[in-house]
Amino acid sequence: MINLSDNGKVVKMIAGTGGVAKDDLVMISSGTVVKAASGAGAVGLVGIARETKTATNVVLVELIQCGQIIEAPYTTGTKTSVTDADLGKAFGVTGPTNIGLDDTTNGVAVCVGYNNTVKTMQFIVPAAKRYV
Repeated sequence: MINLSDNGKVVKMIAGTGGVAKDDLVMISSGTVVKAASGAGAVGLVGIARETKTATNVVLVELIQCGQIIEAPYTTGTKTSVTDADLGKAFGVTGPTNIGLDDTTNGVAVCVGYNNTVKTMQFIVPAAKRYV
């Protein structure tokens, strides 16, 4: 589950191709919201889907605000945990609901905290990676 540090504004948008699932990070594509792409393709994050909807249906999206802290699960690979040395580093997403610890090229999630016990990362999304 993806959590925000405080309640963002919830707006109605149209789900795009493939629909969206509750707690997906979503981005804008052709005037609709779609699941965030993995890696460098996740530019233009707009928010988090707060319900599951198929394409062309109205979906509630909680907008990501400037400086807002987001908490999401991370996936491991070569790198198996987060350390203090990772604070301030940008990581990519490995799909619409996870941060990829091995993806540090053109990342959208700047690490500001972590919990290795439950494998979550707290992060902010820089303005250049948000749809503003």
